[in-house]
Amino acid sequence: MDGVAPEVELKAQIRAALVPSPYRLSPAARHGTIRYRLGERDGAVGWSWPQTGEQSAVRTSDGLELTVCKQCGRETAPDAETLRRYLAPTPWLQSDDRAVIGFARAAGSGSVDARMRRLVAAVQARLSGPVVYSGYHSAREALARREGDCTEYALLLAAAARARGMPARVVAGLAYGSRFVGQAHAFGPHMWVQVWNAERWVSYDAGMGEFDAGHLALAVGDGSPDSLRGAMQAIAGLRIEDAFGVVNEERATN
Repeated sequence: MDGVAPEVELKAQIRAALVPSPYRLSPAARHGTIRYRLGERDGAVGWSWPQTGEQSAVRTSDGLELTVCKQCGRETAPDAETLRRYLAPTPWLQSDDRAVIGFARAAGSGSVDARMRRLVAAVQARLSGPVVYSGYHSAREALARREGDCTEYALLLAAAARARGMPARVVAGLAYGSRFVGQAHAFGPHMWVQVWNAERWVSYDAGMGEFDAGHLALAVGDGSPDSLRGAMQAIAGLRIEDAFGVVNEERATN
């Protein structure tokens, strides 16, 4: 029973960290462009929101305006040194580990997108055990344990991508779910992966199956706890005041 109590407590903590959605976001809406108006307080005030190829953030007199879709942001292309850094193994993304390298062969050949989709499926199949919220396990540990939550899904996916020569970074933020630990229509803390495809960074989410406009990125890093520090404090200070679909995607990039 000792292992049950911490899991119950962790679920309660996650439930407390959920950010309610003002509306039910349908799959059709999430596959388009969504513009959010966010209120900020405490740890969220002044938070440096990442500008990515899938997200743009602007502070207005009404609060923070965040626009999310698969191609509605602008991000400067990384230089060679940055790409080398996102290819290198780390203590959390052991892309040089023999077991991780073997696992990553599931990527096969083809385009970056084709290889990443295969790796997403491989991670989902490998981490088929119960969802375990306790701990922060590295890619190698996740591979051996065969269980975890979105953290382990993201770290294993990023390490496997790097093992196959695809620069990968880990994103921490919020993701919309129709149900999170018993609460309907809320945004919960989440992690996923972005991979460089020689033109732009593209998101892949092994935990939820796919990236969509229900993903709000708060921090981008190498997957280490230090690189994502502060994100949970920022989440605690956020409220989503409004959300609406953008019909003309060109408006979202202006």
